[in-house]
Amino acid sequence: MVKVLYEELLPEEFVQRIQKMPVAYLPLGTMEWHGPHMPLGADGIQSKELFIRVAEKVGGVVLPMLFMGPDRVFNDSGKMFYGMDINTEGALNTYCVQQMKGSAYWMEKAQFQSYLRSIFAQLSRAGIRIVVGHGHGPSTNAFQELEKEAQEKYGLRILTAWTFAETERLKYQSDHAGANETSIVMAVRPELVDFGQVKEDESNLIGIAGRHPVRESSAAFGNEILEYTVQTLSSGIEKEYKMIKER
Repeated sequence: MVKVLYEELLPEEFVQRIQKMPVAYLPLGTMEWHGPHMPLGADGIQSKELFIRVAEKVGGVVLPMLFMGPDRVFNDSGKMFYGMDINTEGALNTYCVQQMKGSAYWMEKAQFQSYLRSIFAQLSRAGIRIVVGHGHGPSTNAFQELEKEAQEKYGLRILTAWTFAETERLKYQSDHAGANETSIVMAVRPELVDFGQVKEDESNLIGIAGRHPVRESSAAFGNEILEYTVQTLSSGIEKEYKMIKER
């Protein structure tokens, strides 16, 4: 089995993998609610499984998953609400079930980006030239915002799972616990999807954005998304590295 996880690599193995392909993959996960049918940590699980497959195909190292990130925040008399707790008009949704013990994941955006800068600095010192980050939407956006700075300050090319994707239907993690993300988890970790947790009247099917996760999800669709993204991302990384070497 190809070793791709940072924690599994001995120092000499780490160096060998970087010399082959100086790419680091950073799963941007959280402990955010993704509906009653999905596991906590669903966003990071999806990106980690994608990155393992890409690393096995083209090389590089998959870094440990982050589990905190930025999102919308609302303070209601000292009680904090995050992300999908807040609707598009800025008011609170009645998502009391989401405020469960252990589900907090929020980090201020500036603090998160400062953390990313530290990661970039260390990866650059280790010889990494390309960093691929993806997962939780606000984390991915904050990561992308540092693209120019990462290039100028650390000599790093910043990519996401969407950088080379041209087919909207097959963009990786393009909703929130809807048919796209649910199908991906069904493909990579089917034992973690439990539609039996959805009430018959669907009253607890909350925190969802996208097509209906129960009626329109399938492992086949998830595999289609996964295969498309592995192919486009792998091909894109190889082209980017070729240009880096030529420079």
